[in-house]
Amino acid sequence: MKTVLIGCGAISGNHLTALGKIPDVEIAGLCDILPERAERARDKYAPNTRIFTDYREMFDAIKPDAVHIATPHHLHFEMACEALARGIDVLLEKPVCITDEEIDRLLEAESKSTGVVCVCFQNRFNPATLEVKKLVGECGGVDHARALVTWNRDEKYYRSEDWRGKIATEGGGVLINQAIHELDLLIGFCGEPTEVSAKTANHRHANLIEVEDTAEMLITFKNDSNAFFSATTAFGCDAPNFLELYCKNGRRITKVGEEIYLDGVPYPYDVPDKLSLPGKECWGAGHIRLIHRFYEALRSGAPMPVPLSSAAVPVRVLLAAYRSSDREAPVMIR
Repeated sequence: MKTVLIGCGAISGNHLTALGKIPDVEIAGLCDILPERAERARDKYAPNTRIFTDYREMFDAIKPDAVHIATPHHLHFEMACEALARGIDVLLEKPVCITDEEIDRLLEAESKSTGVVCVCFQNRFNPATLEVKKLVGECGGVDHARALVTWNRDEKYYRSEDWRGKIATEGGGVLINQAIHELDLLIGFCGEPTEVSAKTANHRHANLIEVEDTAEMLITFKNDSNAFFSATTAFGCDAPNFLELYCKNGRRITKVGEEIYLDGVPYPYDVPDKLSLPGKECWGAGHIRLIHRFYEALRSGAPMPVPLSSAAVPVRVLLAAYRSSDREAPVMIR
């Protein structure tokens, strides 16, 4: 099976490391507008692959079975649509898109294609996530929840890439970039979101970035439960994410990073494999699990591990949160 990757920035190392562990997948091409960045990735991960600066030329030359898209947010829609038009299966980094309209059009493009889209919400496959999911089922579901993301992104981070910190290219700040993974997990535990009331702010880099570095929201779900979600990149370090679920049977499940507590007592669970990937510790190591499942699904015809329709939900929630903050009023989620 031939695969290619577009975008050889920081997160690409996770993809290429995972691909190197799948024997029947050939990394046939790497594409980046900066050829030297693609060359560095080639030399480290895939010495025999071809280098391109135009992804359409790469598609024409290689005719891949699959593509990994790890580019800035505003390019996801165009590149995924082009791949689907050619029947190429897509592994797409989050977020799927940066507007509701793009999400609608990408879903339509997938429905007309022989290709499918899987989205990199890799934290769904972390051992702690799977264990909490099991506990939620045993506890009868969730009544109320809260989650907290306190990370750090400094001036050097925003100046390192031109697309960061801009509405047109990033689509937002902490919600759409850093906190989206924890938001995805929260929604997965709580159910179908219907309404959000939110506030956003820029506390730390008002003269540097256009987007928010801090946000809070109250999410209402179809089952009448609600969740409070708070996120910032103005903290002093990348602290472990905090998530707490108040269940229908009265029990309380708490997840701090990969540690789990049940009613405040440490809850032991089996960790089947300890994985190591390049990059920040807060990224987690779920890319290996997700990417292996993606190729297993392609071979077997099974459903995608993170289908496009599912991955669109947290993006629609955070886009509604931006509208709510602008309007200073609750907003229904599309």
